Amino acid sequence: MKRIRTKGVTIVIVMLIVISSLTLTPFTTSEASFQKENPFIRAFWVQAFEPGLKTPEEIDELVDDVHKANMNTIIAQVSRRHDAYYQSDVLPFTEDPSVPEGFDPLGYLLTKAHEKGIEVHAWVVVGPMWHSVYGDAPSDPTHIWNLHGPDAQEESWATEDYNGNVPYWQPYLDLGHPEARNHVVDMVNDIAKNYEVDGVHLDYIRYPEDGKGYNATSLARFHEETGRTDRPPVNDQEWIAWKVEQVDSLIKRVYTELLTVDSDVELSAAVLSWGFHNPSNTHWWNMDPVQRAHQNWKEWVQEGYLDYAYVMNYDSDADPRRALRFDQWIEWQKDLPRNRGIIIGPALYLNTVADSMNQINRALTPSVNGNMAEGVSPYVYNIWSNDGLPKSELIDSLYLPTEHNEGKPPFEAPTELPDPSWRQENQGHLLGQLTNEQSAVEILIRRGKNGKIIKTVETDANGYFVATDLSPGNYFIHYKNSEERTKVQIKKQQVTKTLLKD
Repeated sequence: MKRIRTKGVTIVIVMLIVISSLTLTPFTTSEASFQKENPFIRAFWVQAFEPGLKTPEEIDELVDDVHKANMNTIIAQVSRRHDAYYQSDVLPFTEDPSVPEGFDPLGYLLTKAHEKGIEVHAWVVVGPMWHSVYGDAPSDPTHIWNLHGPDAQEESWATEDYNGNVPYWQPYLDLGHPEARNHVVDMVNDIAKNYEVDGVHLDYIRYPEDGKGYNATSLARFHEETGRTDRPPVNDQEWIAWKVEQVDSLIKRVYTELLTVDSDVELSAAVLSWGFHNPSNTHWWNMDPVQRAHQNWKEWVQEGYLDYAYVMNYDSDADPRRALRFDQWIEWQKDLPRNRGIIIGPALYLNTVADSMNQINRALTPSVNGNMAEGVSPYVYNIWSNDGLPKSELIDSLYLPTEHNEGKPPFEAPTELPDPSWRQENQGHLLGQLTNEQSAVEILIRRGKNGKIIKTVETDANGYFVATDLSPGNYFIHYKNSEERTKVQIKKQQVTKTLLKD
């Protein structure tokens, strides 16, 4: 099910970066009145560790449940740990024994969901390479664990802690490694090229918490770019800022690359709400998502690095401290000035059905300042409560008056999906790369040939740089300390791809 948007890719020989042309505003009730009568995302995360996506019968039940509950989006986990529940040119097919031989779960889900007007976003896990919950390591020699895991003959892409250890129970890709970054881009583009998905949803697009990132290749890049020679301490702020930039620059590249493959496909990400500090009165840089996992997602929704941030607001209402945390975070999320959408993600698995209904209804209620999020996405369809009730009790309570929702179902009537305003704005994007693929090269951007410098940017690990939400027109870019100017043209709702020769 596609929503029509303008398509286009322009290719030139040059390079560029970003200035935002939008005004940062939250989604206000003056625009919406209330979500029950206005476009709003109502999604279910559906993971692939439990039944739900693995057989035709499971998918039929899933689609029927989503349709019955007046929901409109399925976030379907089609890659758990770099295996594919679809036919992939990049990842090996899953070794999950629950999937019938020859069955394509993603392809079947797309057919069934689109028949009922339900969007499907392909959920892929970025960081974790494998997990010991599966038992033995994957047998397929082309799996990333076997090619680039900590014990592989080829160069390891796994991240390490300060002491050089790899968490073998769940090793992570190190997002500072250039080849690991290319692999992530290839995973996303592979899906968009081969399937009529409505979106791609990134999970674990971050570092593992508390002091990782010491892959040898990544550390060598840090040394080269900063001039340091030491092994930076875990809490070193220059080191943390460098890792934040690795994640930021990767998601910018994924977003613009995806738009060049299929400009109709949206990009979203599951993002963190860690820590007990109230985000409304704590500086964002000091919050746990940035300091512990280096996931600077506030910038993503403000600068336009993706379409939607699905915030994992995983809290138990039975715990007063966690219930307060849930309310503080969702209030801040609703009020956050932004250029992209925010989806609130309550945790079904931590709550009774009744408490989940309460949390969902709070998520749908405007903030004190009259602002709202762009959607709600309970986690997770196939672990629906902690009180032992059948799943039907959850589904019924989403759209019918029941004892679990005090007669106030959150999704009493169907609603349309929003048509993102930023997809219609008079703006374009630019994706560029240095031909020598050098990282940390400063590029200056001017609106006129001799005009004021608008922004200074740096190339990423692979020599790429990205400009999102640029007003259409001609720009001039150049290396720092260079008098040579190169012109690049940005067009409305297009990605201009550029190469800059060294």
